[in-house]
Amino acid sequence: MSTVENAPSRQSLRLFSALAIAAAWFALWCLTPGITDRGPVRLAVQEDTLVVFLESLIAGLLVIAIAILQQTHTRELFAPSRQRFLYVIPVVLALALPLHYELEFPVLLYIFWMTVSVFWQDYLTFGLLQHHLAARLPSRAVIPVVAVLFALGHVILLPDKFGLVPNPLPALSMLALGLLLAWLRRRFTTMHLILTLHLSFYFVFA
Repeated sequence: MSTVENAPSRQSLRLFSALAIAAAWFALWCLTPGITDRGPVRLAVQEDTLVVFLESLIAGLLVIAIAILQQTHTRELFAPSRQRFLYVIPVVLALALPLHYELEFPVLLYIFWMTVSVFWQDYLTFGLLQHHLAARLPSRAVIPVVAVLFALGHVILLPDKFGLVPNPLPALSMLALGLLLAWLRRRFTTMHLILTLHLSFYFVFA
């Protein structure tokens, strides 16, 4: 009887834990380099190039610290596999980037920025967030929840690009991307393919 009575409380605890994890994820998500012009670095620095560099540097150092704290999960996410050879693709695309690059930032800064930003987003979202939610939510709910959070992270912090009004298509595209990447994470368990696809996109369309 006690086991049956305690079941709702355990479910509530799992749900509360999942909400806390989502809140922690969003707090870290707000530190994604370049995702908002109201970040903490802006309080001290106004020059855009320096802001992007400092935000990328801070995120890079933070993600190293998080990876060390989450060593077990990180090893699983980056377990050796043939998919590691896919990283050749973004490397080649990065080398070719100066041939078609047209953005305002120096090309080397852009490569550094995108590499850190993509790793930060994907590792936190489809790596750690998805892993920890999978331990607390029904399996069928994990991918949709991760995808919705991924989309909301863009909608909330980048409303000019991904706001639901007047055109919801960009937000829906982020939701679709989140579903795809979360599914790939479940299908292959590692981050290699996800990082390759995401980073290659930014190097192709810069």
